[in-house]
Formats: sequence, structure tokens, C-alpha cells
Amino acid sequence: MTVYGQETGNNENLNDEDNDFGIAGGITVYGQRPIDEYVMDQINGSPSERKQFIETDFLEESGFRRTANVKYRKTESSEKALSVLQSVLHGFSLGLIPMKPFSEVEYDRLPRGKVYNFETVFSKSNFKDVTLEVLTVIELEYMLQMEFCNGIIIQDNIDYYTDENINKFERLILGLPNSPENIYKAKNRYLNELRRIKAALERRRNPSENNLRALQNLGGSFK
Repeated sequence: MTVYGQETGNNENLNDEDNDFGIAGGITVYGQRPIDEYVMDQINGSPSERKQFIETDFLEESGFRRTANVKYRKTESSEKALSVLQSVLHGFSLGLIPMKPFSEVEYDRLPRGKVYNFETVFSKSNFKDVTLEVLTVIELEYMLQMEFCNGIIIQDNIDYYTDENINKFERLILGLPNSPENIYKAKNRYLNELRRIKAALERRRNPSENNLRALQNLGGSFK
């Protein structure tokens, strides 16, 4: 039997009998830290929770737009002062002087159809202390949402629907363990998503007559 316990922040106050993180009496106890539990709760939550985690917790908190193709930074005090001055001038000029938001400054943008790779975003994120398994789960979720668009091929993500990228996605999935339960639950979902991704690529490579007519009617926007 396997039991999963939450890791506490003050191990010195734990009695030895309550702090057995090894094998005792045939029971193996695994601990997950609060940050790992938070990530897995979001990943195993509703679609909106998973979307919020990647777009807000992972991307925006790391200095990237939700689209994953733009970097930005918070403005400095001098820039905020300029924004206030510009607001005053805007009022006196009856709107002839345009206002510009200075809460954030965009400083890098990728070409259309490209997103920053996982490593670039992760290096700026607040999740660098997660376990290896949770790290893999975050990468899989990032690839699924930002590169594969949840199994839907569109013009902006077609470059990510390659055998190489799909094989990488599959290797990451198969590298996940079957425990603890929250990791196993995510693993099974990604296996199902993998089948959707492969099926989408197969339909693109070998479209049916109905699909071909649909593409023609859409003016090639999904080619």
C-alpha cells in the first residue's frame, strides 16, 4: 500500500514516529510540497483552471503575455511619472495628445505562429522548486495549450505539429510515474490528448473529401 503525505515546513517539531518517510511495515510514504500540490490541483482541475494556470500563473507572472509570444516588463518609477504627466497634458489638450499605458512595457515579440519555448518561460517562473515529475507536467500542459492548441490545428500553430514535437510530447508522458495519484491522473489525460493530437495531424495529412471542402469554404485559413 502506498500513502501520500503533505510535507510540513517545520520538521524539527515532528516526532520521530510521525516523520517516517521511508519504508516501515510495508508502507511507503511519499510527500508533496505545497507548491507541487498547488500545481497538480490546477492541472487536474477544470479546463478553465488549467488555462488560468498556464496563462496567468506561468506566463504572466513570468513576464510573458498570455499568447506566449511577447515578453514584457513592469515600468520603473520614472516611466510611471511620465505617464502621469502625459495624462495631465491629455486633459489640457482635449484629447489631442494621445495617452499611452505605462504599467507595462513590451520589449520583445516573436513572429506570428511562434511561442517562447518552455525553458525560456520556466527560467523566469515561480515554479523552479517543483519536483521533476511536476516540472514535466507543467511542460506537457504548456505544450498542449500553447503549441498544440488542445489538439486543434490552426494556421498559427501548424509549425508545432511535427513528428518530432509530437514524439517529444509522447516521451514526456511516458516518462511520468504512475504514482502519486495526482500525477497518474494527469498522465492518463495527456495520453488521451496525445491521441487527439495524432488524429488531428493524420486528418491534415490525409484529409477526407468533406475536410477538403471545408478547408476550401474557409478560404484556406486552416491549411
